[in-house]
Amino acid sequence: MGEAAELIIEGVLCEACGGVIDGEESGYPRCCEDCE
Repeated sequence: MGEAAELIIEGVLCEACGGVIDGEESGYPRCCEDCE
């Protein structure tokens, strides 16, 4: 797995667009406000 994929799984990057959400790790994939 690549670094970007790991960041998406950890919840740092949006799972839809790949943008940074808020810098906090949630521990699960999530979407940014624009993609919700």
